[in-house]
Amino acid sequence: MKKILITGANGQLGRSLMNTLSGKYQVMGTKIENEPIANPGMPLIQMDITNRTEVEAGVNLFKPDIIINTAAFTNVDRSEIDQDLAWSVNVGGIENLIRASDSDTKFIHISSDYVFDGENGPYRESDEVNPTSYYGKSKLWGEQKLLDSERKYLILRPNVLYQTTTHDQASFFAWVYTSLLNKKQIKVVTDQTSNPTWVHPFTEVLLRSIDSDLCGLFHYGSADYISRFDFAQLIANIFNLDSSLIAPIITADLNQAAPRPKHSGLISDKIQNKLDVEVLTVEQCLLQIKRLWERVSD
Repeated sequence: MKKILITGANGQLGRSLMNTLSGKYQVMGTKIENEPIANPGMPLIQMDITNRTEVEAGVNLFKPDIIINTAAFTNVDRSEIDQDLAWSVNVGGIENLIRASDSDTKFIHISSDYVFDGENGPYRESDEVNPTSYYGKSKLWGEQKLLDSERKYLILRPNVLYQTTTHDQASFFAWVYTSLLNKKQIKVVTDQTSNPTWVHPFTEVLLRSIDSDLCGLFHYGSADYISRFDFAQLIANIFNLDSSLIAPIITADLNQAAPRPKHSGLISDKIQNKLDVEVLTVEQCLLQIKRLWERVSD
């Protein structure tokens, strides 16, 4: 049975991967010191990927055949201000994992659509990268560290990840749903387009990628491209929430520290054809989440 080490196992994607892969592979997740355990019962070790000593100890202890790196510093604005921290996680962390692991260890690395400037999306894997934020640059440098290592690799770029649950701080879906449920007015941009990635089907794609030993660079997202505002409206409509609480604004109104790719989105044709997987629309994903919740409440 292959042994898979999943960094960032407490995150949205990490938790889903721990649940999905544990039935078929021997998995071990990592968490940082004093981080609450989000997946009770799942095997976890303390390992901060920015700490070379902890990485070496964790990797030597578990001796993984595959490392899935979902750990990342994803605070886009703070990355612009605290660039050393962003680099230490998104670039230095990968360096530490490469140094600590055997040369035949396969890497599966989760990247981002922020490696593009957002001027001419949606993007294919062959399109030119041009990150405009430090976060995007750090994600691209992380990809390059893996490519330079000449390791067997799979790089996957999703965008706007969201879980089935509503208590993930990093989830746009959770923020919109919880805000509207609590009758709180929110401001959402109309000029940022993407194809949001529901973690559940993305995890299934990762499982099939592992089963088929898929290698290379691939994009994954939903089948349609919508603005953040339209995504929020869709959430409100499907979950019977008050859409009048959603106020439209443009990105410039937010005065954010870091630039965002406006016309983004990732074309999933390459991985769809390679693995013969169905790519759902955003509406289909949200409807499936609603049905899952209804099933649980019955």
